Amino acid sequence: MNSGVVPADKNLRKKFIIFLGLTMIAVLLIVPYFNDYIEQIKQISKENPELAFKKSMFMLKLTLGIVSFLLLMTGVYFIILARRTFKSGQYPPPGMRVISNTRLRNGTQAKRAAISLTVLSCILFVSALFFLYWPYAFEKTALKKKSSNEKIKVLIKRGGQIE
Repeated sequence: MNSGVVPADKNLRKKFIIFLGLTMIAVLLIVPYFNDYIEQIKQISKENPELAFKKSMFMLKLTLGIVSFLLLMTGVYFIILARRTFKSGQYPPPGMRVISNTRLRNGTQAKRAAISLTVLSCILFVSALFFLYWPYAFEKTALKKKSSNEKIKVLIKRGGQIE
């Protein structure tokens, strides 16, 4: 066996494929419920637009919250992997299992991999914070526009006279 290659762990590969399969099945099971919820919001929007807006904002916050959580967890994993790579001076670090045969990188190549992982984790952290902040900022902006539109409608009903 070549000493410059980390051999694949067949058990890890099997677990990874099973995990992806279960994730896909879960997504396929959730999508119809999500579509039904969206249809329900469309029906409610005809009768009560405020309630429909609140329900749609709830769904937006929930989905982006889940995405943010996953991005944060991936970023944390990449930071841990980068630290282990810096300490060991090789990528993949000693003891790390891989799903396919992976060429061992030492020295400068390992440092580049660690720096790349660190930069990627920073990008993931910023993206996660953006996805957490954005729905609240959007809701606040939409509510401000709604309140200013109501003021304009009141002025129009009163003949444009400001009291």
